[in-house]
Amino acid sequence: MEREEAIGSATISPTGNRFTLYKDLNGTTYDVELPLTSHVDPNELRDELGIPGYIDMKYFPMRSAIVTLWAAVNAHRLNELFPMAFEKKLSNKPIPALLFGGAAIKIHCKSANCNGPLDREIKDTDYVVPKKQGMEFYKLLLNMDKAFGTCYKSFATANDRRFNALRFGERYRVTTINGINSNGVPTITVLDIFCDKIQLRHKVDVTQEFERFKENLYTIGLEALILSKAQFIFDAPKEVAKDLEQYGQEYRILKYPYYDKDRIIIGMEEKDVKDVCAIFLDHEIGEGPESINPKKMRKILEGDKGLTLTVTLNLRNLVDRAEFLERWLPKSDVAKIIERIERLLNDLPVVNKKWNKPWWDTGVETPQIF
Repeated sequence: MEREEAIGSATISPTGNRFTLYKDLNGTTYDVELPLTSHVDPNELRDELGIPGYIDMKYFPMRSAIVTLWAAVNAHRLNELFPMAFEKKLSNKPIPALLFGGAAIKIHCKSANCNGPLDREIKDTDYVVPKKQGMEFYKLLLNMDKAFGTCYKSFATANDRRFNALRFGERYRVTTINGINSNGVPTITVLDIFCDKIQLRHKVDVTQEFERFKENLYTIGLEALILSKAQFIFDAPKEVAKDLEQYGQEYRILKYPYYDKDRIIIGMEEKDVKDVCAIFLDHEIGEGPESINPKKMRKILEGDKGLTLTVTLNLRNLVDRAEFLERWLPKSDVAKIIERIERLLNDLPVVNKKWNKPWWDTGVETPQIF
């Protein structure tokens, strides 16, 4: 997912057993006592939530996500369960927090977990929550460590608070612990909270998925996951194609003959390709539970030609780049993925409009390619 540059690691500042995770420009420090603590067993909470047991819990952000999802589902009674952490009632009802990104893929796809051919490391998690409960979820994150242990500590830096003030009600941001390095020191990153929709290169509205949060395994669902991954697009000068080839990323160049001849269009990066392939490898096209529903996806896309074009270009590119997928998968699995993508594409809207300039939101920060 595109984001501003995350904070890479903690700043070590020993004072006894306390370490400074972050020091703000005004001198405010955010400390934690080492070693980190956890008062709950994420595996038990995973089972209580009904999330599949194949989930790869070796990744720190995955364990943290499970605890956070459990806390959100129980938001209406946290003040009773943890009165020292939540003096007042946080919410009158559960918060249907939905994961998207790599953590959500791991929940739905066995092939994206440990020993699976499409396993990849995840370094953070992203959530989307109902707009009316956005502030509740934000407050929940800021108090997680008091209830569940310092492993789950999040805090709002001055930059976070500025970001939140500018986007109040639409998007929130906190800084959170996302792992422990080889020296035993916690590392931190930015955690994004979207409200109602995922607004990046395109808008993916997920409001209807809040009612199905358990059915969708506390994620935005397979269709929206595909859309959120396949909305990735930007352009670059034509000469960048040589650099892409040098770094083995020429597969990302999308075929679209109507665009400015002096520029190329660049699609999904490797991690997103892996995630999309995991969805198609592990799920049938159809209307049953844990199936990719073409009717549902078509309904979402019919009102947005720009998103439709981007998604179809990215998916068609996978069909045309079968040899690239064979880096990770046997030919039989690649064939299965390609067949399912083609079946889906046959049911999606066709965009006849021809663009020669960006049809996506260019206000989003363009990521570094290399």
